[in-house]
Amino acid sequence: MKQVKAFAFDLDGTVYYGDRAVAGAVETIRALMQRGYQIFYFTNSSGRTREQVVEKLRRLGVPAELPCTYNSAFALMTYLTESKISPVYFIGTNDVRQALVNSGITVKNSPPVAAVVVALDPALDYSKIAAALAAIRQGAKLVVANTDPSYPVEDGKYLPGCGAMVGAVTGATGRAPDFIVGKPNTYLFELLCRDHHLSPVEVCIVGDSPDSDILVAERLRCPSILFDPHNEFSAYAGTRVQKLSDIIPLLKK
Repeated sequence: MKQVKAFAFDLDGTVYYGDRAVAGAVETIRALMQRGYQIFYFTNSSGRTREQVVEKLRRLGVPAELPCTYNSAFALMTYLTESKISPVYFIGTNDVRQALVNSGITVKNSPPVAAVVVALDPALDYSKIAAALAAIRQGAKLVVANTDPSYPVEDGKYLPGCGAMVGAVTGATGRAPDFIVGKPNTYLFELLCRDHHLSPVEVCIVGDSPDSDILVAERLRCPSILFDPHNEFSAYAGTRVQKLSDIIPLLKK
């Protein structure tokens, strides 16, 4: 941990479950900040803008700042802007749609478009899938927030994730995504490091998914801590904690 200057926390299943903070999350994050570490959040959440993510964190008592909070909705906007991909057909929430528009991306209700863009959309219906199919058959790329099939909420329950929306589109088109901005792709984390002039080896990733958060760390060879509160991954050979507060003693190693 000697090289570590910052910690990047996953959110769903690590810092909170639904609208409830994980036990010890607030105290652990504050303790790390008091020791001089930068704190970042990076999440595959794509149904909210990052402003809304910050608002939720603060409501739960978690210290959060906009420049240090990254979600796949924001990464979508950044990727589309930097790649000059516009206009797009968008599947997602109205709030994220408006954020795309505010960033200068043209969002159309029908093809032709440069890309079909898919984020979490609780209002997904047949007509949206049909429009995506038409656009892709006309040559549009497929850019998605993430392919998470589900995400954890309170009381051990799960809700369908962005991957369910992506699955509907890929099922209709037979087309795999051209680009995935979220985890386990490294784009979201690389964006964080680039914006804050950090090397990946200086940032420790903390997350609850070996196949997502920890895989990002492995791909970029940065330190990581697997949060495993239910001892599901006892065979995991890397650094693992069952309580977030157990991170603090690791700082001396």
